[in-house]
Amino acid sequence: MNPMRWRILVGGLLILAGVFAMINAVTGIDLGGFVWAVLFVLGGLAFISVMASNRNHWWAAIPGFTLLGIGALIGLDQIAPRAAEQIGGALVLAGIGVSFLVVYLLNRSFWWAIIPMGVMFSLVALILLDPYLSEPAILFFLGLAATFGVLALLPIDNGKRTIWPVYPAGGLLLVALIVGIGASDWAGYIMPVIVIGIGLFLVLRSLRTHA
Repeated sequence: MNPMRWRILVGGLLILAGVFAMINAVTGIDLGGFVWAVLFVLGGLAFISVMASNRNHWWAAIPGFTLLGIGALIGLDQIAPRAAEQIGGALVLAGIGVSFLVVYLLNRSFWWAIIPMGVMFSLVALILLDPYLSEPAILFFLGLAATFGVLALLPIDNGKRTIWPVYPAGGLLLVALIVGIGASDWAGYIMPVIVIGIGLFLVLRSLRTHA
């Protein structure tokens, strides 16, 4: 962003802050929360404009969308405090997740951005669906497994797909299965069977390798 744009942005923020302060002085209405919400949103838009002006400034997407999420949280808290208490954290995490998605879309070689994006979106789903699930942790591990599953489908190795994301995806699916079974009434019976099955698989594979 060139110096002129920065001056316009700072000047606009000062004018806006002055207007809110005047309204507060005249009416007695406390608009402090809205002021902070607007400042965070404008700060986020400033970083996004830096990113939009030059794709090489992909890093600006991370603070940009994060600040937008924080601004949305503060604004929602002023309008609907109860809703902010329930989903406010999801707004911030969603902003962070979107930032990493944008980083990947700007440069497809930055496949690593898919991982924090998946973590953030998994946490968002966990927060939003937690009241309706008996074992919310299952959803989180499924989200992480899906994240690595997506990586397995993307050309992340010099334009080619690679196999390594399948292993953490499978491991996380197994963890989700174990957590789900642990929460059921059949845990005492199913868990030993799973452990025995894994042990047999490892032993038989080892014997076949050395045969």
